[in-house]
Amino acid sequence: MNAHMLEHGGAALPGIAADALDTCARCGFCKTGCPTYPFGGGFETYSPRAKVFFLKEYYEGRATLSPEWVDRLYRCTTCERCQTVCQTEIPLIHLWEKIRSEIVEQGLGPMPAHKKIRDFAAQFGNPYGESADKQAQWLLPEHKPVDEADILIFGGCTASYKMPSMLQSGVTVLTRLDIPYAYAGGAETCCASPLLRTGQIAAAENCISCNLDLFAQKKARYIVTPCGGCSKTLKYDYPAFARKLGKTFDATVMHFSEVYAQLIREGRLKPSIFTPKKVTFHDPCHLGRSQGLFAEPREILAAIPGVKLVEMPRNREESRCCGAGGGVKANYPQMAAAIAADRLREAEETGAEMLVTMCPFCQGSFAQAIQESGSGMQLSGLDALLLASLPEQA
Repeated sequence: MNAHMLEHGGAALPGIAADALDTCARCGFCKTGCPTYPFGGGFETYSPRAKVFFLKEYYEGRATLSPEWVDRLYRCTTCERCQTVCQTEIPLIHLWEKIRSEIVEQGLGPMPAHKKIRDFAAQFGNPYGESADKQAQWLLPEHKPVDEADILIFGGCTASYKMPSMLQSGVTVLTRLDIPYAYAGGAETCCASPLLRTGQIAAAENCISCNLDLFAQKKARYIVTPCGGCSKTLKYDYPAFARKLGKTFDATVMHFSEVYAQLIREGRLKPSIFTPKKVTFHDPCHLGRSQGLFAEPREILAAIPGVKLVEMPRNREESRCCGAGGGVKANYPQMAAAIAADRLREAEETGAEMLVTMCPFCQGSFAQAIQESGSGMQLSGLDALLLASLPEQA
């Protein structure tokens, strides 16, 4: 057997994954950081370490994808915490997404809620089943997108349909600074992150292809979005799919936190309204660990007069997941809610009066946790806190 290729059922696992399965030292560091492992009833088989061991057994023909193992392999938020603590630097997220795609290819998955996401994306272009004519409903009267500009706003499904304030804040900042931006409301399709993370590659490819055509039509140099999941997918998945599909993708993708931080450094964005708040910041997984955007949110908070940041014990690379990623919130809502509640308690223990984040999924998870627990913790998007500190003419 080639050391760089494990064969199973006529299929081959890419060399990078084959090496990973042989590399695992079974140290268990991944188990201590995994947000979903504690919800496996104490059974080792729910840990990342056990999943790696199972995959080696599976690809070497000694194990099968039983319904129990399929379920365990979907109980992962793809938060990347296991990957960052791995002593042998195994690309674990690659493994989890690879096996999920194989589960789908074999007709053994995805989970029921994920099939609904796929069907909605195919019919409506978004995972929520919303009509395309509602996509631009977040635009305010003062927003004036142009047909073509260096910046193209990519709203993303969750921000567009469920958390519009994040888009409104970002575009309001651009508008006040007279920075031109284009927007293709109604023509934008799901970035495909929820499809890719749940192994539904064919459905994801359809969405990606539509967006690549849209981006080529708009000719933007920068694609800016408020969603960590969207920016991660556009930055890291789209170039590979563009090559596969024979399409062009040469725009620079930026999360709005990167835009705000850059404008503050350039002296163009000057928060000046005193905002006496003691806050703690939650690093979203797909913003922080996936993209390395740890400094930017803190630069923004430091620029707001009156804001005092108190960090949670687990912050930056060690940040705890909110429970919403990887399709977990869709199919395992109770587990996702419990993970969010744990993180909320960690925020409360800092003594902060406000929990701040910058991800529509995280914000939605914490809003639910606050409501269900009766917590007195205030919740704000980083964008909203920044906007409130700006004079009318930013």
